[in-house]
Amino acid sequence: MTQPLRHRLLLNLYRLLRAASGRWAVGLLLVLVAIPACAGETELVSPTPTAVSTIVLTLPPTPPITPSPIAATATPAPTPAPRFTVGIETAVPAAFHNTAQAVTHPYPRDFAWVAGDGDVQITLDAGQPLGQWVYAVAAPFATVTDTIAATALQSAWLTGEGAWQVVVDEETAVLFTQLWGTPHTAVQIVPAETLLATLWEKRPFTGSAAGQQPVTLLPFERLSPQLKVLRYADMSPLDADFDAAAYPLTVMVGAVGEETAVAEFLRLWNGPLTNRDPAKLTTVAMTGVTALVRATAFQMELNGILYPGEEVAPILQMADIAHVSNEVAFAPNCPYPDPLGGTSFCSRDSYFALLESVGVDVVELTGNHVNDWGQENLQHTLDLYDAAGWAYFGGGRDTQDAQQAALFTDHGNQIAFVGCNPVGPVYAWATAVHAGSRPCDESFYTQIETLAAQGYVVIATLQYDELYDYRPSAQQRLDFERVAAAGATAVSGSQGHHAQGFAFYGDSFIHYGLGNLFFDQMDQLGTRQTFVDTYVIYEGRLLSVNLWTGLIENYARPRVMTAGEREGALTAVFQASDW
Repeated sequence: MTQPLRHRLLLNLYRLLRAASGRWAVGLLLVLVAIPACAGETELVSPTPTAVSTIVLTLPPTPPITPSPIAATATPAPTPAPRFTVGIETAVPAAFHNTAQAVTHPYPRDFAWVAGDGDVQITLDAGQPLGQWVYAVAAPFATVTDTIAATALQSAWLTGEGAWQVVVDEETAVLFTQLWGTPHTAVQIVPAETLLATLWEKRPFTGSAAGQQPVTLLPFERLSPQLKVLRYADMSPLDADFDAAAYPLTVMVGAVGEETAVAEFLRLWNGPLTNRDPAKLTTVAMTGVTALVRATAFQMELNGILYPGEEVAPILQMADIAHVSNEVAFAPNCPYPDPLGGTSFCSRDSYFALLESVGVDVVELTGNHVNDWGQENLQHTLDLYDAAGWAYFGGGRDTQDAQQAALFTDHGNQIAFVGCNPVGPVYAWATAVHAGSRPCDESFYTQIETLAAQGYVVIATLQYDELYDYRPSAQQRLDFERVAAAGATAVSGSQGHHAQGFAFYGDSFIHYGLGNLFFDQMDQLGTRQTFVDTYVIYEGRLLSVNLWTGLIENYARPRVMTAGEREGALTAVFQASDW
């Protein structure tokens, strides 16, 4: 192979191998350069010796080899221990535990919960006050007794003896065990969800032979209309002037422990905690028939316009919302009353002062006498209500107005009053152009459903057939239950000249007839007996019903019953309720 040809081959091979750029390619090239010409080939000899051609290869620099890093295992920084620990006594109400945990949850570096004693210990009746829990003494609603002595209750707890058998839920049992000591074996401890049923199962029928009456202790917010709150130490958490600090069954919850820890905990605490906050409580006083006519009006003329309300007025005035069912229109031309008059009624305008004096807030217009003196006088009466700033329901200036609910928002509670008249007479009913009471139709039940769905406590009233008996008729039970089934929280019989019994339908409270409030029927005991039902509404639900009982005297004036009269009245209505 000639030298020029060999050079050309080597150059081409060099270019190919350089493109490969591997170390092996460069090495191979150097070997090929060093290979001599093939044997047997004639070499051209230059006349003078020449230097051997040299190919200089300029290679890119070889990058340094960086050893692969060995993954290091990171050691996490230790979590700092919380500064303080928090413990809580088992006897402390669960609501306090829940609130305290919610308060400390955003601060895990400051507070940790422990099962035993902590730097901050939440306890009963000691330390820096965190709040208070009010307990009520209660029995089944169909209990005639109104009070219980402190000594009697604690004796029943410790010895099992006396007129009462204590039934409590598990959480309450733990709390009062710490406060009063270990309960006697006669004290029955049941799950909270079965407490109400157990109390009613143990209740003897009204008027039965003497035996132990069931009684319970429970937190105020867990009361139910099916329970009657008993006065304890002559106090009740249902009282309008209730003083929690003076009540023996108010339990204080406090924080004790290391000074700095307690101070830090109190700094986070958002104020005193209570289960009976007056800012969340509304009372509604419901009454029976009002008709300022005939002998009642005559006594008002003789003894003063305010005479009928002298003893019942304080009950109505203490309520946040006071109701009357005034069945008769005021009329400027109403004559002087005839105590022996007939049944076509009007009230003199001056009698309006009686309703003002007892503190009326809402007037029911379902009565069947509202148009006795002409619908123009009912219009006049509505003008008086409007001028006084009173709401009205169950009737109105025309059909549309009569169908409007009376709506209240009080202490955070939404309350709706609705009512209708299913019995007439026809001339008493409102029309598209005349004032009157509201007839009962399907819109009434639909309205109740709608209001209940909107979160209202619905109080529904019926101007039903007048039955002069404690016991409601079978049809009356069905009709009142239908109103309850539509969603009414309470159903009240505003027609009842004669006091009638009670019922519970699901969670709804029914009173078939409250009796006369201001009316002149003195011929029967049942028409003289009157009830004012005070509904206690708390955080949007009916919590309890407190019964005031009066006896009408002198054809006009309900007075407070004596103890014996009250026992007789409660026994009669409870028996009529099949209790």
